[in-house]
Amino acid sequence: MKRFFVCFAMIAMVLMIGCGGGDNSGNCATINSGWWSPLSSDTMEWQEALDYCDGLNECGYSDWRLPNINELRTLIQNCQNSQTGGSCAISAPDHLSLDDWSLNDCHCDDGGHYSLLGDDENITLWSSSESDNSNIAWNVGFLTGDVGYLNKSTKLWVRCVR
Repeated sequence: MKRFFVCFAMIAMVLMIGCGGGDNSGNCATINSGWWSPLSSDTMEWQEALDYCDGLNECGYSDWRLPNINELRTLIQNCQNSQTGGSCAISAPDHLSLDDWSLNDCHCDDGGHYSLLGDDENITLWSSSESDNSNIAWNVGFLTGDVGYLNKSTKLWVRCVR
């Protein structure tokens, strides 16, 4: 009987924490650099993404933030160029200049399975890292496993980290 209660308590704890395997069903996931929130339900501009993460209360936590580009790169798989430690030079805090970016070094081919969390290939996520141009911020896109940059007024998806 004691064994049953221990098993029940462990299952209940996992369900309460909501730590899933990285799907988009509303569960949080523990991957590489931390806890990751579910994918946002809609796209948003960069400042909205910062505010969204700052105000997020998910999986019993309220200390979420928009990940920097280094953290976001840990979500890339199957693309040696863009993964952490790959040939793409973009990294916080010292290599965020547009001059540091190279198309050849910061992406792979179309159609690969590049998201560790199972995000669809059409998902591109904002990072909190800004470039040397105050209108530009860095992102990760799963269509080509790329580290890229876009104008902050562009609407992208968001995953927060804690």
